[in-house]
Amino acid sequence: MKVSSISAAALAVLVSATLGCGADRIAFPSDRTLSPGVPAFGAVDQNESSTYTWHINNTVTEASNGDRIRLIGTGPLGIHPKSASGGGTFQHTNAAGTVIGSGGWTVVELLSFQSYGSSPLFPATFNGVGGKAQLRVRLTPTGTTLVLEGIMDIECRLPGLDVPGGTVEGVRLVVPGVANFNTPVSGSTLFRKIS
Repeated sequence: MKVSSISAAALAVLVSATLGCGADRIAFPSDRTLSPGVPAFGAVDQNESSTYTWHINNTVTEASNGDRIRLIGTGPLGIHPKSASGGGTFQHTNAAGTVIGSGGWTVVELLSFQSYGSSPLFPATFNGVGGKAQLRVRLTPTGTTLVLEGIMDIECRLPGLDVPGGTVEGVRLVVPGVANFNTPVSGSTLFRKIS
């Protein structure tokens, strides 16, 4: 598969004319400063090797023009050394709810991760933690040879945790040339600490 930018003809295959809103169109970042949210710097497990799994359970996120993307996925994540993989499926709908694209997505790179720790409201045997991961991802719409690159933030806010201001449970996804899905609507996310 060839990674390419969206041409006008290919864009028509993936999205409808409702994506014409200028506020949702962005250029692909030349560095890692453009993201759906503030990057997570560092991790609670400073200088310690740790492994986690990340989970996105039927999460819906909306762009300012009303388009929505539904995401499902799971995979491993590690710090010291920094790594992530996995993926899932997506479904892109316009403001009217019409499906305009669907397919699979994969994690290419872990950009950052910050654990918020475990919730005091859960038993010690529950290995779930709150946190934020920022990932570089590739989306492959079904029925096309397109490969779209994006930046995804996965944020988990467990009850009872003291988390940074502005932390919202859900996923944010920037797909340059397509949309900035930056308002989590529904669904849940979770990080599980493995080691």
